[in-house]
Amino acid sequence: MEFLEANHPEWMQMWQALANYPINQGDPICLFEGHCWEYMGSSADHHHFHHRGHPQTGHGEFAYIERRCAGVGWAQTA
Repeated sequence: MEFLEANHPEWMQMWQALANYPINQGDPICLFEGHCWEYMGSSADHHHFHHRGHPQTGHGEFAYIERRCAGVGWAQTA
């Protein structure tokens, strides 16, 4: 697992993709009782996020955003 810095080219895209999840209703932060989405790192295929108490569910949530490069790698091996 790698950790992308805020100046990485994928940074803004992955947060926008997180905001687009229906549960988030356009909000990439979803602040609730002092908790918000946390970036946990990236694998070769996905960006990993965790929220300790999402405002829509009141429960911990996980989100896995597919990396743009993941599809390219698959297409190159096909």
